[in-house]
Amino acid sequence: MNKRSSILLSFSLLLVAFCSCEEDIIIDTETGDPKIGIYGGITTEKKPHRITISRTSDFYSDEEIEMISGAHLFIVDQNTSDTFYLAERSPGVYETDSVAGVINHSYRLDVSLTEHGEDMHFFAESMIDTCPSRIDSVQILKYTMFEEVVDEVYKVCPFFQTTEKNIYYLFDLSINDRVITDTLSWKVRLHLGAMSGLYYNGEEMAMIYKELNVYPHGIFYLDQTLTKETLHIGDIVHLTMYGIPSGYAGYLNDIESSIGSNPLMGSPTNVRTNIKGKEKEAVGYFYAASCVHFYQIISKLPEE
Repeated sequence: MNKRSSILLSFSLLLVAFCSCEEDIIIDTETGDPKIGIYGGITTEKKPHRITISRTSDFYSDEEIEMISGAHLFIVDQNTSDTFYLAERSPGVYETDSVAGVINHSYRLDVSLTEHGEDMHFFAESMIDTCPSRIDSVQILKYTMFEEVVDEVYKVCPFFQTTEKNIYYLFDLSINDRVITDTLSWKVRLHLGAMSGLYYNGEEMAMIYKELNVYPHGIFYLDQTLTKETLHIGDIVHLTMYGIPSGYAGYLNDIESSIGSNPLMGSPTNVRTNIKGKEKEAVGYFYAASCVHFYQIISKLPEE
């Protein structure tokens, strides 16, 4: 197991130890004809929001993904009836104008398309839940595992007030113009469970984790031997935090389990979906999420 895999595994085990548990969902593996894949969402950030439509393929297929053109899409704010139409920007890629979702509003995606002379209609619904209004600060610290410092690995530790609601968080990270979370395995999902409402990396969490020598808690671990992950004084760290629905968190977990190489995982399985319409003809996920950004210039790095 490599350095980063060991770090992520130990971090996951710590979260399991201190967060509330949920019953595992068993997903049956199915085989059959290709389906229509619909994926994308809307957030509270004002920008064009994207939905992609493609055709699924066999897990082991090495053929290029087939994108589906000519569909008609719109997203409806079910609290206000505002309707956002999506235009096809490139084959199978559809975008709204620059719009922003609203916290506590529910959104519905409608998709109409024609396949082999048959008119088909699909829809999905999702609600934007609350999210912390800001990240207060970020510390870059040495990473320790079982009281031993891991050489040349930094941890990124955010500080923010979590919500009282038991929600899921998703994080993206960029350094200057380098997108670190450009693959699913790098995107961090955080579920605090019974610790919801605590200040993340605050005094209460310090007391909880004091015997484990992991405080402050990191969410990203940067290997300084890799050019892409290297940090320097003067670099700009850009952290994006989303409040996401539990179903979307589960969908991302399913995807990662299916495409990863973790030896603790079983064989690939079909992922869950919230796309409805003609039975078993479409899969994917439509999500609505809150979003906050944080930028910080690195003025200090851990001493070697």
